[in-house]
Amino acid sequence: MTAWWNLVVAGAPASVHAQLTEYGLADRVTAELATARHRWPDATVTDDAFAAAVAERITSQRELARGLPRLRIEDLFLAQWCASGDPRAITAFEQVYRTDVEAVLARFRRLAVTSDELLQTLRIKLFVGAKGRAPRISDYSGFGFLQNWLRVTALRTLVDVARGERARRLEDLLADDDFVGMPAVSPDVGTAYSQDQVSRAIKQAFARAVSGLAPRQRNFLRHAHVDSLTLDQIAALYSVHRATVARTLAQARAELVEATRSQLADALGVTPDALDSVVRAADSRIDLSLSRVLRAPELGEAEAEHA
Repeated sequence: MTAWWNLVVAGAPASVHAQLTEYGLADRVTAELATARHRWPDATVTDDAFAAAVAERITSQRELARGLPRLRIEDLFLAQWCASGDPRAITAFEQVYRTDVEAVLARFRRLAVTSDELLQTLRIKLFVGAKGRAPRISDYSGFGFLQNWLRVTALRTLVDVARGERARRLEDLLADDDFVGMPAVSPDVGTAYSQDQVSRAIKQAFARAVSGLAPRQRNFLRHAHVDSLTLDQIAALYSVHRATVARTLAQARAELVEATRSQLADALGVTPDALDSVVRAADSRIDLSLSRVLRAPELGEAEAEHA
């Protein structure tokens, strides 16, 4: 075995040493590392650091025998370089995966966000650590293609952006007085925030809660609150049982209340239990608010693609 692979084996549990010393494995991974260093000669990842990263990922594998053939040293090397924050690594990464990133970005062209803004959001998510957390690129395990991992991660990131944009649009559609007149949340919140601030926080929390519903939940709510369809009519439209429609609507409403409570608790810095009175009052106004926000034609078009 090579000196570098010896470092990997030494850093892995003794229970897997036999698998790591199988014939041909050391030669394969060493050759892949040499290819990576030749491809990116400016990379600052040392052999010691990379051996430690590989050993860590090997240790986390539950079925190492099945995973080893899928170990992608070259991909992991690039990911580790990117995790260092070196701008040259990010440039190299985007050169390799430009087509994949552009394909994901293209799926979100309808958003009121430019491609440059989406790309910058993705860059921050992948390459910038936050609140003591390493950059997301560090999560790549090295088992399986980095290309596939990137597609999934990028899609999830931009779905979050889309939900945030949808929540902003929904918030704009809500009337300013929809949640005015709420009862006092609690003595602590009452002294820390004005009634207008609490009402606006509820409005924002409700908008985010609506945007987080599943497409079918929003579709059923729209049919019930905007189109005034009966349970039987919605069931016939989707070829499902009437009970399925009733259950979906009840679940959607329950999730709206709970998500609003959770979002509001985070915004105001209180426990969800302190919000019982205000959430109950907001629940009585949900029907009116839903009728307004679910009329948005752009939301209807988006849901039609996923119904």
